Amino acid sequence: MKKILLIAVIVLIALSVIAVLKDQIIKSTVTMAASQVTGAPTTIDSFSLGIIKQTVTIKGFKLYNPPGFPTEIFVDMPTIHVAFVLGDILRKNIHFKEIEISLKELVIIKDKEGKLNVDALKVAEEPQKPKEETAQKRPSEQMPLQIDLLKLSIGKIIYKDFSKGETPQIDVYDLGYKQKTYQNITSAQQLVALILSEAMKNTAIKGAKIYAASAILGVGFLPAGVAFTLMGKDSAQNDFDIPFDKVYAVAADTVKTLGEIKTEDKASGIIKALIDKNDVTVRVQSVTAKTTRVLVQAKRLLLPKPQAAGGVLQHIIDKLK
Repeated sequence: MKKILLIAVIVLIALSVIAVLKDQIIKSTVTMAASQVTGAPTTIDSFSLGIIKQTVTIKGFKLYNPPGFPTEIFVDMPTIHVAFVLGDILRKNIHFKEIEISLKELVIIKDKEGKLNVDALKVAEEPQKPKEETAQKRPSEQMPLQIDLLKLSIGKIIYKDFSKGETPQIDVYDLGYKQKTYQNITSAQQLVALILSEAMKNTAIKGAKIYAASAILGVGFLPAGVAFTLMGKDSAQNDFDIPFDKVYAVAADTVKTLGEIKTEDKASGIIKALIDKNDVTVRVQSVTAKTTRVLVQAKRLLLPKPQAAGGVLQHIIDKLK
């Protein structure tokens, strides 16, 4: 009886080890594949595979900037849910019935020379090749797969422009996690180009190579849902687990760096300034003894400028990190 119990315990331990190793091996494979497609470092916090339900859950997917740009997060996806077709995968056909992606942040950087980090990705290099070479090489270069349905929701786009000086101009576009759906995606490159171009099309960023890559890869012909719209509000807000005095000092210093302060009243926590031709109001408020709220409003000729408000707030966030 003891031998039977011992064998049962050993089997259970072995199965647990195999399950863990299975997820670790697949996790490593996924990060390598993502890096191969994009040409940028990739990390994943956790990976869970359900054979019976034929599902995958990826948590903490992060794509970092390609070489030549600051070593920081470029794309942050907290959760990715996948439903796959096991029979097709066993036949070496990568087939996903559905993928649901939540993109928290996309940080676009323009360097001093005017180059964009998104254009340094491998997928953006496609339209730069001669037509003959592209036509001949694309089938072998692309990573084929089949995605029947993609559900994509995007939080915000942060655009940092270093081409105008040492202190970047930052615009933040809040897309509000409105979900769109797409059908019949046929390669990993097409998936990457779709996500990036869909996120960027609601910003003021023009001339990016990724738009051309999307067209060549066929993204423009994918059926789409209701288009994203920018939020109509003129403000951006964030809470910090930092005392009021420190937050106010950083906020005031940030505003002085970015523009011209018109009025400042620490007692009320209000700073009014002119930044990039926008009328900006920063309100710093104590929520608790250790928590401080910052609300930034921006307008130009009475019209709301939410991306400018978000940009000023992002400068404050960066300094308080």
